[in-house]
Amino acid sequence: MSLTPHQRTVLNYIGEFQHKRGYSPSLSDLAMAFNVRSKNAVAKVVNALVREKYLEKDPKGRIKIIDINEPSEEKYQAMVLPLFGPISAGFAAPVEEQAEELVTLDNYLVNNRNKTFLLRVKGDSMIDAGIFEGDLVIVERDREPKPEEIVVAILDGEFTLKRLKRQKGKYYLQAENPNYPDMYALEELKVAGVVTSTIRKY
Repeated sequence: MSLTPHQRTVLNYIGEFQHKRGYSPSLSDLAMAFNVRSKNAVAKVVNALVREKYLEKDPKGRIKIIDINEPSEEKYQAMVLPLFGPISAGFAAPVEEQAEELVTLDNYLVNNRNKTFLLRVKGDSMIDAGIFEGDLVIVERDREPKPEEIVVAILDGEFTLKRLKRQKGKYYLQAENPNYPDMYALEELKVAGVVTSTIRKY
């Protein structure tokens, strides 16, 4: 079974945690690291990794230290694909048959695995930014958000995906759909991560 991007991110984080501290993280550590309120969410990911024999648990349910020095090539192999092009989106262009380079999708899409997660989009508030319901967005945590960036925000305790705006020193959120109003915090506005890419399957 190939891991999902989120499962691979969790597994890599556990490996880095063990390498630095000499023991495995608890579910509370993982929930805090991935900014998840419920430990049940990370428990499901850990249990999936245990079922697929990427992790083990001791009798008390604690994650056993995995052998991070000799990882399985099959489990950790990055996806490398040939890059052709460019291809014209207008008039037809002469065929170029030789690949320009090999691209590792992991490195191309993700800057820091331990600080990156995926979210599935629900709703149509960001369609004018090319983000549609069902899309996956790649989100980088702990990155300093800047005005005009698309962010995962916590507005008065609720998560939302919007563009971060600033006017007269005050931050607010803007949808990319004229049917939705601008959103201002009544109490607090926090940014949980900055969107770096969008993934869509056809």
